[in-house]
Order: sequence, then structure tokens, then C-alpha cells
Amino acid sequence: MARPLNNVPDRIATIRAAWKELAPQASFAGKTLEEFDLALGPPLQVREEIEALEKQLEGRKADRMTLDEAASEELDLVVNSVKGTRDFGPDSPLYRAMGYVRKSERRSGLTRKGFLERKAPVSVV
Repeated sequence: MARPLNNVPDRIATIRAAWKELAPQASFAGKTLEEFDLALGPPLQVREEIEALEKQLEGRKADRMTLDEAASEELDLVVNSVKGTRDFGPDSPLYRAMGYVRKSERRSGLTRKGFLERKAPVSVV
């Protein structure tokens, strides 16, 4: 027994090709091959429309990426201007409100491991 095709467009193509090749003049389920084609045109047309819309969506996502890069550069210019303005600077509340860590709140990053955490050099005998 043949495996059923789960993909509707594949099923349409397979059944249509078999019908057209082996019994083009016959009618099944009260339909001729031409009526069958007309009845199954809408699902195929909707699939084509969806594919076109997906291509448009991918194009718009690429547009968004390009625009986001330009916006990011503009944002960097504003933040750098705040940092470089004498009345505000990198330690100002405005800089903090923009989502950055103020200079006075930064830690040095220096860490000291405890005596037990240090590894002693291994000697080879």
C-alpha cells in the first residue's frame, strides 16, 4: 500500500498528474479534470499569495536592520554628546537615566583570589 501524501500541494499535483495521464476524459466525484482544477485553484492561489507576503516580510526585515543600524549610530552620537557636555558628563543623572552606568558607580574590576583559591605551582620530581 502506498503512503499517503500529507502535503496538500503535493497531493494535488500527484492526483492531477495521474488523472491527466491515465483517465483525462473520466469524471470522478461528479467532476471532470477541468472542474477539479477549478475547485483546487483557490488553495494553491492562497499558498502563492502567502509565499509572496513572506518574501515581502523578509525584505522589510532587511530594511528594518538597515534603519536600526542608522538609528544606533544616531543614539551613540547623542550619548557621546551627553558624556562630553560639561554640564552633564559620564557621571550625570541624565547619563544614568539613558541606561548607562555612571562613572562613580563603576567598579574597578579588580578581584583578588583568596589564599585557598590560589593554586600552588606543581613541581616535577
